[in-house]
Amino acid sequence: MFRVSNAGAKGFGVFATRQIARGTRILADRPLLTITNKDSSILAAASRLSLQDLHSLLSLSMNGAKRNSLTRLAAAAWGSLRSLTSVTRNRDILNIFYNNNFLLAGSSGKRAIFLTVARLNHSCVPNAQGNVNTALPGSQFTIHALRDIADGEEITISYLHDELAMRTERQKRLNEDYGFECACDICSTDASGVKTRESDQRRLKVQEMLAAFSEQQESPGGTSRELTLTRALIETYEQEGLSGRELASLYFAAAGLAINVGHDKEALALGAKGLQIEEEAVGLDSPLYLASLSAVKQGHFGGKKWTKHTLNPSIEPAGLSYEPWI
Repeated sequence: MFRVSNAGAKGFGVFATRQIARGTRILADRPLLTITNKDSSILAAASRLSLQDLHSLLSLSMNGAKRNSLTRLAAAAWGSLRSLTSVTRNRDILNIFYNNNFLLAGSSGKRAIFLTVARLNHSCVPNAQGNVNTALPGSQFTIHALRDIADGEEITISYLHDELAMRTERQKRLNEDYGFECACDICSTDASGVKTRESDQRRLKVQEMLAAFSEQQESPGGTSRELTLTRALIETYEQEGLSGRELASLYFAAAGLAINVGHDKEALALGAKGLQIEEEAVGLDSPLYLASLSAVKQGHFGGKKWTKHTLNPSIEPAGLSYEPWI
């Protein structure tokens, strides 16, 4: 389904070897290196790896901008080893970990590196998303297609938490944290710059709406305004080509708000759409999806309870697929 190969200036990347349908689980990756709050030494954890796994770890990308500070940290952390080779290798291990680790949600500070996932490059409009599935042996990191991916297309995820940040903000964060400048569709400055400009305009508009709502949220009619704002956020996400669990959460939030203003049919449709997006992002076997499914069946949307009607567990909302993963 995919191959790891050269991605030009980005180093290695992951590419589709056939057409991949939206919602497909592309891979499930076991952790290569894990640290916890109780056992937080990266270098000690690395020292327990086999030679083959250590070689795999050292093959991952590094942020060159952080090398000097990490050299000092490596020397201090492993001061008993006096050789330059040891300090250099330790610096590289720290650099690689800081550049490639993921915080495992709900795991009390546990962080891990996943070898194949670490090969996935960034896009501000990614075609895939990664999430930890604790139901799989060893809590594996799954990657699902957020849209149809063509044969030969690079599979990308987002490294950013704020998906609606402006281009300059995104580039600043990526350069500081990962040492590169993004050249995805909405970041690359083509001759006209139309895509980047239109994207920034949409994002700025919704940021202004958020600021205005924050100032007026205590005034009458706040729930209706919040629903309007949430609809606008959903529209902006979809115009930008963004999907995944963040978009699903917006649909769930909108469903809860729709209930509160008496829009029952809209709430049901919004909840069903949120479930569909959640399923596509994490898979039917994910505890994240199962928790959302249970909440919707009980009439809970975004912390609000729908007491007038609940989703009948025996009736599948239109547009939802409960077929097993292929």
